[in-house]
Amino acid sequence: STHIYRIFKTEIKVEQCYDNRLESKILFQARANTLELNKRKRYKQEDPKCELCGYKEENLIHFLIECKELEESRNKELIKKCKDENKELMAGKILFEKDEIEEIKCML
Repeated sequence: STHIYRIFKTEIKVEQCYDNRLESKILFQARANTLELNKRKRYKQEDPKCELCGYKEENLIHFLIECKELEESRNKELIKKCKDENKELMAGKILFEKDEIEEIKCML
């Protein structure tokens, strides 16, 4: 969400983490909350549920943290490092963790 972006994007500057790879595009979209997730379908009166696990709404937090079908694709050490009871803060820590940027890109 834009709330996550505002909390974790603390300064205006060129981000050196982006390049021309698909992984960079996906990271940027995740940070800007513009990934093509099914949550957007609700605006078209379509079903926003997750097509992988059937959860009622596929949103950024569900995609990054909660979807059981993506569990094996997640970097467990990174998830553990960014663990927070507040799922929005946890998502922000995952997306904006500077020391693990390449691992984040691969996970996404």
